[in-house]
Amino acid sequence: MFILLGETAAAREISEHLNNKRIEYKRIQTWSEKSSTQIPTAILDASHPSCGAKFTSLGKWCEHQGIPFLRLERPETQLPTNSLISSVHNWEEALLHLEQCVETLYQAKGRPVTIFATTGSHQLESMVNSSFASHVRFVVRVLPEGRIVQKCQDMGIHPKNIVAIQGPFSKELNRVLFKSYGADIILTRDSGSAGGTDTKILAALELGLKVVLLRKTKISGGLTMNNVNELLDWVDKYQQAEST
Repeated sequence: MFILLGETAAAREISEHLNNKRIEYKRIQTWSEKSSTQIPTAILDASHPSCGAKFTSLGKWCEHQGIPFLRLERPETQLPTNSLISSVHNWEEALLHLEQCVETLYQAKGRPVTIFATTGSHQLESMVNSSFASHVRFVVRVLPEGRIVQKCQDMGIHPKNIVAIQGPFSKELNRVLFKSYGADIILTRDSGSAGGTDTKILAALELGLKVVLLRKTKISGGLTMNNVNELLDWVDKYQQAEST
């Protein structure tokens, strides 16, 4: 039985393929080898990029057990050389960098700094409760799902500062949104060109905005696939080999 991790569009596409092929699988958001009663045939990780670090230990466990672990990863975005772009490699580093940027901009502008965050709601609470939050107006762009919008409101984000819409978006639309919300800093995650990272960055640079880019977490062990078709080809070939 395959284990499929994630609630992303890619996970839904993989799920449809497995259903069509009548391949036995279980789709979940998290999985623990301690609580599982059945050793999986393989684990297909199509979770959100923000979940990469969470499954590092799972990748190592699969390698130790001899279980194929496939991680769907979009290629990293090729960035232009620009002093407005700051790359960070984990959330803690992002918070430290944001604190420095907010302090500098707050002193220069003499008003609250607007951070336009497109990193989702997973780690939003730590930013809202950060030491620099009192000097910040948070604008968040999240998926248009009721539970996510409610989660943002429960954290104190005003409805007018919640942009509930599903991307990816063109550079032009990003530019309009950033400008209309008066963004000073763009906080985003590297989800590749397929996730619209390049258009977000280009729009921000055109407006002269600071960009804090959270880079991908490298997962040790397992196989990395760059697109859904590549992963599905592997699944089909694996199934054919198992049935012969």
